[in-house]
Amino acid sequence: MNEIKIRKNNDNQIEKELSLNLHKFNQKNCKYINEHSDNQHNDKIIANFVVYDKDEVIGGAIGWIQYQWYFLDQLWINEKYRKQKIGSKIMKEIEAVAQENQCIGIRTETWSFQARGFYEKNGFEVYAQLNDSPPGVIEYFLKKIL
Repeated sequence: MNEIKIRKNNDNQIEKELSLNLHKFNQKNCKYINEHSDNQHNDKIIANFVVYDKDEVIGGAIGWIQYQWYFLDQLWINEKYRKQKIGSKIMKEIEAVAQENQCIGIRTETWSFQARGFYEKNGFEVYAQLNDSPPGVIEYFLKKIL
C-alpha cells in the first residue's frame, strides 16, 4: 500500500487542478451547476471597475459573476478621495452589471475596521459574522438582494 503524504504546494497548476476536480464533483451533485456550467469551470464573468484621476488609479473594485451572484472581492478608494461618493458610484455600476446578468444579488465581506457602514448605507445587510478573523477583528458577510 502506498504511503499517503501531505505536502505544502503553492504551484498555480495544482490550484487549477483541485478547483477543476471540486467543480466536477459539484457539477455532479448540484442541478444548477450541472445545467449552467461546463467541465472547465469557466462560467465566471469578470466584472472589475477602476477609477482614475487623470492617469492615476485612485480606486476600484474586483469582482465576478457566478451562480447568478456578483461576488465583490475587493473595493478600495484612495483615502484622500473618500467621502466623495466614489464608492457609491462604483456600487451603482456593479449593480447595473449584476442586473444586466440577471443576478440574484451581490455578496461581499468586510472587516470591523473597514466599511460595514458604507455597505449598509448602500442597501446591504449582514447575514453572518466571524469573530477573531484575524484575532481582535470581526469579519462581516454581507449581501444585497437585487
